Amino acid sequence: MESLRERFKKEGVESVDMKMPERLALLEKTRLGSGFSSSELQMLACYIDPWQAKPGTYICRQGDESEFFCLICRGRVEVLRDDFQHAHKEIATIGPGQTVGEMAFLDGDFRSASVVVETPVLFLIINRKQFNLMAEDTPQLWGKLLMGLTITIIKRLRQTSGILAEYLQS
Repeated sequence: MESLRERFKKEGVESVDMKMPERLALLEKTRLGSGFSSSELQMLACYIDPWQAKPGTYICRQGDESEFFCLICRGRVEVLRDDFQHAHKEIATIGPGQTVGEMAFLDGDFRSASVVVETPVLFLIINRKQFNLMAEDTPQLWGKLLMGLTITIIKRLRQTSGILAEYLQS
């Protein structure tokens, strides 16, 4: 099975050499990171890996296995989903401070959409191995991260439900 590093390399996604204080500074600026204390952020920074990609690069593709989720730090990505005619439909644009890929990551299902870089992007990932290690090493931190991801998904679901209700009324 192909590793994440190998797949990213094929897609043109590059690893970024970043010291811990820089990782911490990026985490502090994310919506997810805002719910953590500074000591929790320092621990969380140990479980993340920084990556970058150029416009047009796919971070993940619809149907892929979901072995990581991303925190976007700089730049923007588009979330695309294929319709029944296999045409790409933009369903969201995700920018700095937001997460992407958390739904499939948590439920273990295949990716329901593709994520393609719109502007040069710097992002942090937590992969399945790091996530599971966090659960063993620091279960309280893991639980807080899990709750933050759950709240993110709930907010998106509420937003989508609102859009659907407006669409059905028209």
